[in-house]
Parts: sequence; C-alpha cells; structure tokens
Amino acid sequence: MLCFLRGMAFVPFLLVTWSSAAFIISYVVAVLSGHVNPFLPYISDTGTTPPESGIFGFMINFSAFLGAATMYTRYKIVEKQNQTCYFSTPVFNLVSLVLGLVGCFGMGIVANFQSVTLRISTEINGDL
Repeated sequence: MLCFLRGMAFVPFLLVTWSSAAFIISYVVAVLSGHVNPFLPYISDTGTTPPESGIFGFMINFSAFLGAATMYTRYKIVEKQNQTCYFSTPVFNLVSLVLGLVGCFGMGIVANFQSVTLRISTEINGDL
C-alpha cells in the first residue's frame, strides 16, 4: 500500500526550498525592476506587478501543489501507523488532511489574484 510513499521524504524539502526560492526570486526581480524598496518590503508587494507577478504566481501555484502532496503523504503515513499501533485518532488525521488541502487551495488563490491588479482593473472599469 505504501510502496508509492518510499522516497517521498524529498517532497517536504522541495516544498520549503521551492517556496523560499519563490519569495527570494520575486523579491530580487522586484528590486531590480525598481518596483519595491529594497529594505524590508512586504512579500505581497514583491509579487504584484509584472514581470515578478507571473513568476510569483507560477512558483506559489507549484508550492501549493507540493503542499497538497505533503499533506496527503502525511495522511497516508499516519493512517499506516494507526494500523500497527494506536498513533492518533483517525478523525484528527482526516481533519488535518482537509485543513491542509484547504490551506493549499487558499495559497493558490493568493498566487493568482493579486490585490493591486484587481484594484486597478475595477478603477479602470469605473466599478468603484
């Protein structure tokens, strides 16, 4: 059952590394483009204008996918541990999976809908 989980330890490592790279790369591109102040900008400000918004969106979407894969792998590991010994309540395991997947979905929404882009488009259309 868990043969597909062998070698899956790289997924959380890849998640942390890729997410960190997403923030660092979008910061560097935003500073080099002159879109943000190089001293302590908000993470959300470093991914609001092109070209860094495209890089930020793509990389955070992939981070959301890696986060979902990490949560599912954790769920299966805890489920397997519960078969041999009482490790945790299966309901809590399922609740943690659902909350993790909802968080990953939210991360995908944050990556794709930047607030400045939405605000500018509503001002142009006169919806304010």
